[in-house]
Order: sequence, then C-alpha cells, then structure tokens
Amino acid sequence: MVQHIGSMHWKESMPITLSIKRLGLNLSVALAMLYIIIMLASLLLVGLLTTGSWQAAFLEIGWYTIVGFELGFVGVLIVGFAVAVVFMFVENLVHNLINDWSKTTMRSGQSDAVSTRSWQVRLLAVCLVFPALSLLVLRMLASVGAFGVAASTAEESMQDPSAQMQPVAMSPIINTAYREAEPSFTADGRTMYFNCNSSNICVSHLTGTWEDGNWSPPERLAAPISSEYEEVEPVINADGDKLYFTSIRPTGLLKGIPFLSPFMNVLRVANNLTTTRLGRSFFGGMGLPDVYVSYRVDGAWSEPQSINDTDGEPPINTSFADHCLFFSDDGNEAFWTSTRPGGFGDNDIWTARRVDGKWTDPENLGSNVNSPGSEHTSIPTPDGRSLYVTAVRDKGFGGDDIYITMRDSEGEWEALVNLGSLVNGKGDDRCPAWTPDLRIFLFDSVRSGGFGARDIWWVDYKDVLGYTLTAKTGVTLP
Repeated sequence: MVQHIGSMHWKESMPITLSIKRLGLNLSVALAMLYIIIMLASLLLVGLLTTGSWQAAFLEIGWYTIVGFELGFVGVLIVGFAVAVVFMFVENLVHNLINDWSKTTMRSGQSDAVSTRSWQVRLLAVCLVFPALSLLVLRMLASVGAFGVAASTAEESMQDPSAQMQPVAMSPIINTAYREAEPSFTADGRTMYFNCNSSNICVSHLTGTWEDGNWSPPERLAAPISSEYEEVEPVINADGDKLYFTSIRPTGLLKGIPFLSPFMNVLRVANNLTTTRLGRSFFGGMGLPDVYVSYRVDGAWSEPQSINDTDGEPPINTSFADHCLFFSDDGNEAFWTSTRPGGFGDNDIWTARRVDGKWTDPENLGSNVNSPGSEHTSIPTPDGRSLYVTAVRDKGFGGDDIYITMRDSEGEWEALVNLGSLVNGKGDDRCPAWTPDLRIFLFDSVRSGGFGARDIWWVDYKDVLGYTLTAKTGVTLP
C-alpha cells in the first residue's frame, strides 16, 4: 500500500517537473534570443564608435569577450529555468488553495514531455554555438584583412613630410588596422605613450628624426595598467613616472572578476542612453569611463587608483562618464570631459582650479564652448591662453572636428573657432596633441591614406597656429 502511494506520488509529481522543463525551455529560448541581440549590438556598436571602423571593431574581439559571452549565455539558461520553477510553484500553490491540484497536474501532463530533439533544445544549441563561432570567424577575417590593409597603405602613408601644409600619417610602425590615437610625450619628446590595439596603451621611442619616422616597435603596457577592459587616453607627465588614463574597468565587488568585458559594453550603452535621456546613470555608472592614476616605481607601474582616491588630484570621477583629462602647464588647472548633470547636453568640458593647495568644485566651461552636442578632449596650450577642443558642430567639416577657443581679457573663454581644412576633413578628426617643443601638432583621424580605423596624423604646429589666428583676427604670430 505504501509502495502504491509512493508510485502515485511520483506519477503525479512527474508531469509538474515536465511542465517546469517545457516552460523553462520556452523562457530560456526567449531570453537567449534577447541576450544575443543585446550583446552583439552593444559589442559592435561600442567597437565601431570607439575605433572608427568595422574591421577594428572585429579585431577587438578576444578570448575574454567570447568566454564572457558564453558564460553569460549559460547564466541566461539558468535564469530561464529558475523563473520557470518559481512560476510553476506559485501556479500550483494557487491551484492547491482552490483544491484543484490533481486536475491541474493531470491536465499539465497530458502532452508535456519534452524531447531532446525538440525545437527549443535545438535552437538553444544553435544559440550556444553559432554567435561565439561567428565572433571567432569575424575576428579571424578581420586579422587577415588587417594585413592586406596595412600592406596597401604602408607606401601611401609614407608621404613626403615637406609637402606644403598636408597632414602626414605616422609610420606603419605606429599606425595599424587597429585604433591608434591620443599621443602624449615625456619632456624630451622622444618617448610617446598612445592608445594602441584599439583599447590598450603602448609606449614607443623615437630613434631618429621626426621626419624619418623611426620609432621603436610599440610595447603594450602590461598589467596592472592593461586589463581585459578598455584603457585609453593616456597622459604621461614630463618625467615619465606618472600616468593618467581612462578605463571602464569594474570597481567595488566586481573588481578583479574576469570575463566581464562584454557586459561592461552593455552597461556602457545603457548608461549612455539613460544619461542622455533621463539625466541619470544606473549601477553606479558601471561601464562608463573614469580617470585612473598610476606611478612608475623601480621600473614598474603601480596598481592604478581612481583619481578621486589619490591625494592632491582633482575630484574628477562621478557615476557619469568622466574622461579626457588634461592639465595646464603649471598643473593648477584641470580640464576634462563629463556627462554629469549641470551641463548643456551629452559630453561637456569641465574645469577645476587648485587654489592654496585645494581643488575647487568642478565648473562647466559655459555656452561659448559647450553645446547640446558633444565636446571632448580639451587640451590647454602652454601659455594657458588657448584651449583646443574636439566638438561636433552643424557647420563642421564632418563628424568630430578640432576647434580652438581663447581667453578674453577677463579670463572668459570665447566662442569656438574651427581649425579648418588643414586638420579637419570629412571623417572624424579629434584628440589634438603636440610635441613638447611645440614643433609638431598631432591628432587622430579617419581619412583616406590611413589604415582603416583611427590613425595618428601630424602637421607643423606653426601652420595650425598661424591658420587659426589668421582666420580669427587676421594677424599671424611670427
């Protein structure tokens, strides 16, 4: 009799288990499709916007990305079945309360068996394998294409530096099919830190003259500077022992957990949208860029710290996007880009000053510089009288253009003036920089003659300065 009751109990509970299986599979399929769409869209969107080309975006796909993608997929399946278990428990509890448990059980079990050959199982198997395999194939194809682009562009990029007022691409040693941008120099102008391999920081040394373009092969900075996450916008001090850079690495409880890079892209897109439309960020601004500081001690770089946690540094980081930090020559004035509230929309330029050893509260640079569009990468000239800014304006030459603003007699910043066609073209032209001797003006650009993504270009600084002053006042400095 006891055995018979146990048998009946097993038969009655079995259909409920199968119901959970069927519902779990259906939920998992729906969540898996949504997961794949969101992850692939964010991965490719962030890659394209940051690198400037599809090829460079595909080159960004690494093992951390693929493994993280697959682990997230497994998590989606677990969530799907967990939701199914909770749903079925609640449903059966409700039916039990109205004394309809047995009928519900039999009804659920009539045609509820799920075969391993069901369309749900097959679709989940495809979802598990196909996206990751596609990412791997895209990465391999991009690598093959990168060699082709580099070979065809190498000769084209080695232009005659004496050509009158024409931008010159840095040599193929520096520029590749990846994104190269944001150069920064030590005091002698012969050591350059720059954004390389799309989302890393490299260092290279000039072994000859600038015009010869003889640079040592770039060396990627190792951990703890480099990680699986994006590290860009390096600013090295004159002595070469202090490095500021921007990163989207996770903090807090998520710090140090591997394979999170694809999810940081999702959070980045989501927080950018909520910042723009709602004026707020979520999850502490996770996925948005922050500024970090590292020191070179005994030949090795220290563990990067948030600039807010470093004594004597300006309070840059918030739960919004904060990046593109630059200092005045005396180190007492900081300029950076932020999407924090109180601006004019999207990225704005903000500033703070050090007075009696303490940094003032951040201030927006105002409507002469900022607009409802995007302004970033604000680098002051050594005399402190001018500020170069990357901005998007309706009457520009393309996407991002480089502008200049000057202080008036009362210290206020005047309206932005476009640098003109010497620097700006149809594509993105951004992130101005110069050598310490003020001889070479550099910027990154997506244009014909490059290697496909953002590349570093240069012109004589005197031509840039002379053009700007002529356009604004009709007077050219000697």
